[in-house]
Formats: sequence, C-alpha cells, structure tokens
Amino acid sequence: MEGILDKLFLDYVRSANKPTDITVYEAVLENNKKLLKRKFSKRQKKLLIRIEDSKDSISEINSQHSFNIGLKLGLAIGYEVNTE
Repeated sequence: MEGILDKLFLDYVRSANKPTDITVYEAVLENNKKLLKRKFSKRQKKLLIRIEDSKDSISEINSQHSFNIGLKLGLAIGYEVNTE
C-alpha cells in the first residue's frame, strides 16, 4: 500500500500548480540566499546548504504524510458512504 501512496503522491506533486504566494516567497528566499552566499566563507556556505537540505527534507516528509493521511481519510469516507 505504501508503494501505491508514494506513486500517487509523486504524481500529485508533479502535476500540482503552486499558489502565487508560494512562488513569491521562493523568489525572496533565493534572493536572500544569494546575498548570504556572497558574504559567507566556504565553511558557512556548507552549513547553510545543510540547513536548507534539512528544512527541505522536513517539509517533504510533512507534505507526504499529510497527503497520505488525507488520501486514507478520503478513501475511508468513500468506503463508508458506499457501504451504507
């Protein structure tokens, strides 16, 4: 079942359009990263990349978990409605 959920989630992510406000925040984030990277030493840049990677991993895990819970809830509701 988890393999199917993973595939459905990837299909959802690939086809989903991002809301405009997320796109704006991403642009601001990228701009701020560029400013920081200009002034950081090599060691500080590596630390910034590790922080970004960890943040992205947490966000991805939360997103997939929310998707899985929502899908399971939707399937359970559909099953319940159709069995009555």
